Amino acid sequence: MNVGVVRRVNGPLVEIDRLAGLAMAELVEIGAARLPAEVVALRDGLATTQAYEYTGSLAPGDPAYALGRPLSARLGPGLTGRVFDGLLRPLTGAATWLAPGAIRVADERTWSFEPHGEPGQTVAAGDLLGTVTDAGPVPHRVLVPAGLVGHLDELHPSGRYRDNEAIAIVAGNPVTLAGWWPVRRPRPYRARQEGAAPLMTGQRVLDALYPIAKGATAAVPGGFGTGKTVLLQQIAKWCDADIIVYVGCGERGNELADVLTELAELSDPRTGGRLADRTVLIANTSNMPIMAREASIYTGVTVAEYYRDMGHHAVVIADSTSRWAEALREFASRTGALPAEEGYPAGLASALAAFYERAGRVETLGGRTGSVTVVGAVSPPGGDMTEPVTAHTQRFVRTLWTLDRDLAYARHYPAVAWLGSYCRDAGAVGAWYAAEGDPDWAARRARMVSLLAEADRLATLAELVGVAALPGHERMVLLAGRLLREAVLQQSALSVNDAYCSPDKSTALIDLVFDVVARCDELVAAGLPATAIEEADFSPLVRAREETGPTDVAGVRARAATMFDALGTLS
Repeated sequence: MNVGVVRRVNGPLVEIDRLAGLAMAELVEIGAARLPAEVVALRDGLATTQAYEYTGSLAPGDPAYALGRPLSARLGPGLTGRVFDGLLRPLTGAATWLAPGAIRVADERTWSFEPHGEPGQTVAAGDLLGTVTDAGPVPHRVLVPAGLVGHLDELHPSGRYRDNEAIAIVAGNPVTLAGWWPVRRPRPYRARQEGAAPLMTGQRVLDALYPIAKGATAAVPGGFGTGKTVLLQQIAKWCDADIIVYVGCGERGNELADVLTELAELSDPRTGGRLADRTVLIANTSNMPIMAREASIYTGVTVAEYYRDMGHHAVVIADSTSRWAEALREFASRTGALPAEEGYPAGLASALAAFYERAGRVETLGGRTGSVTVVGAVSPPGGDMTEPVTAHTQRFVRTLWTLDRDLAYARHYPAVAWLGSYCRDAGAVGAWYAAEGDPDWAARRARMVSLLAEADRLATLAELVGVAALPGHERMVLLAGRLLREAVLQQSALSVNDAYCSPDKSTALIDLVFDVVARCDELVAAGLPATAIEEADFSPLVRAREETGPTDVAGVRARAATMFDALGTLS
């Protein structure tokens, strides 16, 4: 084995000498504990590496070993329902990252393998070799690895195998249940698919106003206390993806512990089991090594691509990319890289693009349809939306859910600002709804956006001249904006009935508001004072979202008769 020697240790930065034949991005192991590190610079025979564990035990003179491969994740059965560090190594005990070298990949479990096909046929990358039947609620398909094509020499019979045992031999190459994949290299696919099918999140403000398509990208910028983590947890709990990959990069440990606890307690509506059983949690909290944080988002999207290739729809939730960018900044300062805006490295925009561009809905090498959807939280310091991470992120995402501090302080959750958010796929999503039997979705969304914008404009005007100075029709616009906000856009994550909302119930609530507002407009046009309508009791409409079940469309529609009867008494 190629062996070198440590010359200098500066935090996660380790300089190595006498290690010939190294390449950029190659993985090395350092010291007696064999700490993993990645080569980031080569100059005059001296290799600069970034270590992915605590380096307090290292000293000049310690040995270093080249592994001959880039930083890679071990992909195989048993990923779902577990917690891993930023390098996809299982965290099975207490704070093992504080003991250098304590985290190691050692999985002696066996898995039940059922073969598919017969020896003698010709197979190519992505073809199905069999399934693992006890790897969780999501079907785990064993595929021919990328780059491998040829004669299926052997296909082992049904039985239990360790993940490093061969279950087939293709063109003389053994195929095991688990394999390594470089986390910074996107996994190959056949072609990207056209069109857009929405990822249903169960959150009305997202699904009705600013939807995200499967295989698209979204960012959630917001200052401290605006509810980013809660919104991301709601998406993880209720979206209709097959696999959830939750990456906690640099967040507080108690928040990730809460996520894990809630996922374990939440029942999966698909299987009736635990939602955690189809979730992969990658934890690199604020007290863990910062350079593993830098790798964690690539690890997360690599896991999602692994399940995408099986024909599943995966969602990557990164909380938050700002903490990931801070790790880049700290490392750049240690290496002496020329700083750009606010001290971030000049390659920040390229790094963000490389992460978000790995999303997509594709035809896999095996001809299946799968997708990777990426949702990243952004934590701008002081709520400054012009800082570099937020500004660059907005260039690369298809949907933006901007969280507003004033809405959060007014206890309006989710605090998604309807004026500061956007969706670039709204037209394609509207076409999907039309094909699925809801041709009015796009018009309904456009009317909501227009009403909310007009209501905000009139609210600003009313602050100057007073509400009483506005014509009756404009006062009804203000009323419509208030009812949309309180009866539709607000949603309680703590309510059994309101934490999740089906698309049909969301449509019923929106139509209820529109119908009631139309009736109010008719009454004003008939001469009824606007004040009398504004003082009416709209609580049956506002409470409909919490007093009816998540899919109770009939219960929502019944509120229309109640409201029309109440308005009828005013005339």
